[in-house]
Amino acid sequence: MLKSKLGISIALVGAAMYFLGAVSFIPAVLLAGYVLIAEQNEWLRRQAAKMIGVVIVFGLLSIAVGWLDDAASVLNIIVGWFDDDVYIRIPANLTSLCQYVISLAREIFLLVMGFMALGMKGVKLGVVDKQLDKYMSNGQQM
Repeated sequence: MLKSKLGISIALVGAAMYFLGAVSFIPAVLLAGYVLIAEQNEWLRRQAAKMIGVVIVFGLLSIAVGWLDDAASVLNIIVGWFDDDVYIRIPANLTSLCQYVISLAREIFLLVMGFMALGMKGVKLGVVDKQLDKYMSNGQQM
């Protein structure tokens, strides 16, 4: 069993990153930063970068959904110039529902990836894996 510089197995460090990502971003990013700076195991480094990529993608989705409310507010200002009786809003708190769905999907996804990391397995994530191959690979494909 391969060990990290912390003295624990590489699979456990990889799983811990994903589990921390499901709970809180700051400790997960700190652990991933440590892995990217100090650890030499290529699989573990790829998992750290993949965890950060997954968190960023879900964060961007959350921001994009938040823009729906902002767009409705801008339209309300513009429409208010012409008619004070018209009010545009997103129906049935759709943005809140989408935020909850994104948050739940992120947590489930990171937990599944964490359990897979315990067995030193990974999930293929098309775009994220292509970027990792492009920027982290030493001429070898994983």
